[in-house]
Amino acid sequence: RDERLEKLARILKSEKITYPKVRLVDLAYSGGVSPEAIETSHLREFDALAVVIGVFLRQDPLKDLANIESELILEDMQLIQNRIEKINKEKKARPAKEEDLQLALLKRCEKALEEETLVRDLKLTPQELKMLAGFQLLTLKPVVMVANVSEEQLNRKEWVDLEKKAEAKNLKFLSLCAKLEAEIEELPEQERLEFLKQYGLAGLSRDKFIEICFQAQEQILFFTVVGKEARAWSILRGTTALGAAGCVHSDMERGFIRAEAINYRDFVECGSFAQAKDKGLLRLESKEYPVRDGDIINFKF
Repeated sequence: RDERLEKLARILKSEKITYPKVRLVDLAYSGGVSPEAIETSHLREFDALAVVIGVFLRQDPLKDLANIESELILEDMQLIQNRIEKINKEKKARPAKEEDLQLALLKRCEKALEEETLVRDLKLTPQELKMLAGFQLLTLKPVVMVANVSEEQLNRKEWVDLEKKAEAKNLKFLSLCAKLEAEIEELPEQERLEFLKQYGLAGLSRDKFIEICFQAQEQILFFTVVGKEARAWSILRGTTALGAAGCVHSDMERGFIRAEAINYRDFVECGSFAQAKDKGLLRLESKEYPVRDGDIINFKF
């Protein structure tokens, strides 16, 4: 859910609200970490990983995370070494400049993994990231660290320190009490608000978790209003208006002429597209325009 989309729908009296879809898969395991438990081959198809650690069980979050990262490193090393071996064999029969570039990049990744450095911590260029995309490296994926705490552990200052340590490792961090939140979610709305206030919580962590996952993947939202439907779309930060049009429909991308855009905050202040146009806040953008989070866009094609 996104409060901006809901407010936009109320202003424009949209009858239908469509949120971007987020697929979450729980690959729960317990005990020691192993490839079978983590199902690493299955993990490769996902865009980001969330590691949930039961702090209430007196687990050491950073130690547990390090154990998991070690398994991911081993899995990626095996994949990279197999690819390097294949390239070397093919190179003897038919040299290829493109494969030389890929080979050099893979060797760089292999060296980093041998030194227990994650591939996502390397300073890779957009071209290098594109070359690695097909491998779906586990150590290249963004990671969200979730500390599942007890009721007694809520709002402790130690989570601030843990969050700083997570950020130092280039991780997004969230602490929550899953048991408590599951119980609160079952309550009627009024009682739910009272319980949240009692525990010093601004709201349930579900929406915050999804927001953090979006941030970890460098995803942003833009909005469209067509007919009676207000809709949010997720795209990678830096995507152009042309790319955003293709996200909505391939015909829009092929026939793109221009995009009418206004930021959500400006629109709310104006209250209508007509007022925004009169104030000069409704902009005409070309296909190269980098879409910004919260843009409301009408594509002309």
